[in-house]
Amino acid sequence: MTSAHRSRVWSVCLSCLAGLLVILPGATQGQRPQKPSAKEISLRPPPALRSRSIGYPWRGQLVHGLRLHESNYVRYVPEYAPSGHFYGTWQLTQLLERAARRVAHRLPGARLSVGELSGKDGGDIGGHHSHESGRDADVGFFMTLSDGRPYSGAAFAQFDAAGRGLAPNGGLRFDDARNWELVAKLVDDAEARVQYIFVAHGIRQRLLREGLRRKAPAEVLSRAEAVLVEPAHGNPHRSHFHVRIYCPPADRPVCLDVGPYWTWYPENPELQRAPVLNVQRSRLALDTVRRTATN
Repeated sequence: MTSAHRSRVWSVCLSCLAGLLVILPGATQGQRPQKPSAKEISLRPPPALRSRSIGYPWRGQLVHGLRLHESNYVRYVPEYAPSGHFYGTWQLTQLLERAARRVAHRLPGARLSVGELSGKDGGDIGGHHSHESGRDADVGFFMTLSDGRPYSGAAFAQFDAAGRGLAPNGGLRFDDARNWELVAKLVDDAEARVQYIFVAHGIRQRLLREGLRRKAPAEVLSRAEAVLVEPAHGNPHRSHFHVRIYCPPADRPVCLDVGPYWTWYPENPELQRAPVLNVQRSRLALDTVRRTATN
């Protein structure tokens, strides 16, 4: 190949490369932000680095906890940011990220406000009776100003059954649409199975009405009705959701649950032992969880 021929070949290659740089995503400066993607996130860590939830939510540990990071869809509530308690099982942290993306895709304009999950290694953290084994998360309500604009505060805000903010947040409103989208995704996720979403009864009723109004699938409504629970004692959860997932099946038997086990949970121990749920035992377990996991 002559020197002139080689020069022409290099010129053509460089021209092609320049063309590729123009059309590759992110290569053009000033590119408009893309709309949130509806694509599900499921990034399983390598087996040796996957988290393990050990023990009960109120007496346990966390191994290889995965940190939930702030993103275009998730924010730390400033009141809780200094603690650094944003670790959970990889199933829980990815569930929250997926739910946040779902809300942002369907109703853009607000990020999911996250309080505390667990410490990096689990165990006791101040202000909580649970949150010890990476399967609990406090999630702030989506809320708006009185004119409907999304609002994100420096702390959780309490709401009454009518969706009005309680003092000193009287100008805020409970965002029925976004909060329902959040709950609908949490209860319908295929990877992480939610056992409870602790929340005040009046707010629970608002959410179920919103689901009916939006003609949600019957299965989603049924699951939401089951998992939305106001604790019998302690914090009624008028300012945030307390989300708890079941033990990931791979973490058993060192990971421990207390029933009831909802019928859609694929590793339901009750169903494995008997074809019909023991309703009395499930109710007793529910009362136990309400008493011991109120924050």
